[in-house]
Amino acid sequence: MKAAAPILDRLRYAVRQRNRELALDAALKIGMGIVFALLTFGFLFWLGMFIGFGVAGYLGLHAWQFAALFTGIFFAAAVWSAWQRVNPLAGVKPMTDRELMLTLISQASGQMLYFSPRHATVGAALIILGGPVNVVEGIGIWAHRLPGDPSLIEQAAQLLEACQGNVPVKQVRAPAAAYLLKRLALIKVMPHGESSALTLTQKGATMAGGAKARKGKKSSS
Repeated sequence: MKAAAPILDRLRYAVRQRNRELALDAALKIGMGIVFALLTFGFLFWLGMFIGFGVAGYLGLHAWQFAALFTGIFFAAAVWSAWQRVNPLAGVKPMTDRELMLTLISQASGQMLYFSPRHATVGAALIILGGPVNVVEGIGIWAHRLPGDPSLIEQAAQLLEACQGNVPVKQVRAPAAAYLLKRLALIKVMPHGESSALTLTQKGATMAGGAKARKGKKSSS
């Protein structure tokens, strides 16, 4: 059974539109991540150069070599942590009222009256991880674009049309098509006797009903 042409056309458009949005989100994430990483690791390189002028000679290195090694270690650790989704805030408790007050007084006075090494380390880790995390998230968004396979979209259009009446989950023969519709927020799962069934959301009803209404107008004219 073929799906109604208007439903199929609308579904194809919805998939293309959603993939354009995901592609834009991915590009922005990756672009911002690269820029932030260049700034962060550029600063670390120059910090490494500054340190290297004092210690590189003892290691048999030039200052720039020490800086490159110094930056590379941080870069490798940041990329690995971002890929493994390491959360620097895990296990770190918020500052107590006393600690927060001492920190504010210290900042206001311009003197190092109080310093929390753990919170400072976490803050630095968040800055170093910022660029790689954005790039990894952007790659993840890009990888999870909606499939544009014509046969899958055809199956999804048929299922969407069928869901104008409740479709028991056990009768769904194309789970990938159902997942596609679910990601587009066109269908939802609802209780159906002792099992569950798929039915249209308001958005899905508009897509399927709009196509049906247009067919009715054509036939009556």
